[in-house]
Amino acid sequence: MKVQRQKTVAWIMGHQQGGFAQTGFLRKRLLQGALLFLLTLTGALQAEEFVWAPDLPVGSAFPPINAVDQNGKTHSFADLRGDKGLILVMSRSFDWCPYCIRQLQQLVEARAQFEALGFHVATMTYDSVATLKEAEDEYGTDFPLLHDENSAHIKAMGILNTQYEPGHRAYGIPYPGIFVIDHTGVIRAKLAEEDYRVRPDFSLVLEAIDAL
Repeated sequence: MKVQRQKTVAWIMGHQQGGFAQTGFLRKRLLQGALLFLLTLTGALQAEEFVWAPDLPVGSAFPPINAVDQNGKTHSFADLRGDKGLILVMSRSFDWCPYCIRQLQQLVEARAQFEALGFHVATMTYDSVATLKEAEDEYGTDFPLLHDENSAHIKAMGILNTQYEPGHRAYGIPYPGIFVIDHTGVIRAKLAEEDYRVRPDFSLVLEAIDAL
């Protein structure tokens, strides 16, 4: 009886341990599956979160432009566009934003390629006309640097940076990005990054034009 009892106890303990091991294995697999699902869901949500200028999807008409440049000249889309259209770069500031300044310098270098394809280029910021004139003198721009008074255009485009409150020196800046607009005023491409420190390379703009 003693031997039989020992065998019975051993069988019960072994069965319990096996059950515990199986339960632990299943629990681990369930946790791994749940974690994978959450990571996938989070990645999908993050991928969907950033849409630059959501109110102006590709294929929609670009809002009217009525803005002065660094020399005080008033511009509309009609005189800004080339035979094929306009590359409009929306920037934060050419006064204090180093990423915008670097992008402006790159645009100066890339401008001839766009012009050869029939696209004129222009930028728009909340910077004052005086600040834009200083930028022209310093960086050698020979294209319109548009002043968006009261950030009216930026607000109409739905790209106002809401991080800053009125009264802050950065209030009125846009989330930066690039519009490719055809000669009829229709948006054909948009390029932007969620991180304002990262700007789309102008080679990507050329690719977008080639795809039109």
